[in-house]
Formats: sequence, structure tokens, C-alpha cells
Amino acid sequence: MNRSALSILTFACVLLVACQYDPWADKFLTEKPADKDVVGTYIVDSDSQKRNIQLPMHHGTLPVNHTAEIMLSPDHKARFTHVPEEYRGEAACSVTGQGTWRLVKNGDFWVVIASIVNEEANNVCKGDFGYELVLYGKKPPYKLHVTIGDPDSGDAVQFEKKS
Repeated sequence: MNRSALSILTFACVLLVACQYDPWADKFLTEKPADKDVVGTYIVDSDSQKRNIQLPMHHGTLPVNHTAEIMLSPDHKARFTHVPEEYRGEAACSVTGQGTWRLVKNGDFWVVIASIVNEEANNVCKGDFGYELVLYGKKPPYKLHVTIGDPDSGDAVQFEKKS
């Protein structure tokens, strides 16, 4: 293989690896948690309240309501209040409604899959929403991590358990 081809191959490999890194991933949960450690009421953490997430598809920012809340009950029912959502890359909105949740493994990480029906009137985000809430932290209490847009960008909103 000549030097030019080797240089191009090396550059392509570096680019490929660099484009597949979620800066939060090192603290995503890899061991199955007990349901009791996931159940609870979660609020937007203080770091997420300060974050300014740009949404390039519609030239705006993602509004994060400081009263946003996620409630996961022991009977696997879920309640979302003003949870931020990037809708199909077209709009920013929030979701308030009820549904269900379950624990699943996605690749190496444990996540909460929540299915919520948005009840907010006059909202561009209508209908059913499926959320993947990655469990963040190596021991309870875990945070719920909501990735916004491309995971490589590091844009996320995290919810912590209410005391």
C-alpha cells in the first residue's frame, strides 16, 4: 500500500472513531438495576437548567422548563410533566401526559423505555411519544438521561431523583 493510500485510510479510521463517541457514555449504567432503584419522581438537574441546547434544524434553542418532572411508579405507570422534546428535528416542544415504562438493555446500557401520550393542548408535538431514558450513574440514585439530537454532540437533559 502506498503512503497516500495509507494516509487516507488512517484519516478515515480516525474520523470514523471520532464520530461515534457520546461524551456521557462512560457513566451510563451497564448492570441491570432493580425496579425499586428506578421508581420515583425526577426533576431537571441544576446543570441541565443552565444548559443552552441549540437546535440547528429550526435555528432555535430547546426550552427546558424548570418545572419539568418525570414520575415512574412501581406499577410501571409513567407521568411526564413539561418534559422537553425535539420533534423530528422540526420543532421544540414539551410533553405532558401519562403512559407506561419498562427497563430494557440497549446495547451495553440499561434504559427506561417510556411510552407517553401527550395531553398538552395547542402543542406541535401531538400523539404518542416513545422516550429512551438512559440510566446515568453507577449506583442509585440514578439520573435519567435524555439525549437531544445527535449523541455525539453531547446535548442532553438529565433528571435527578427528587429528595
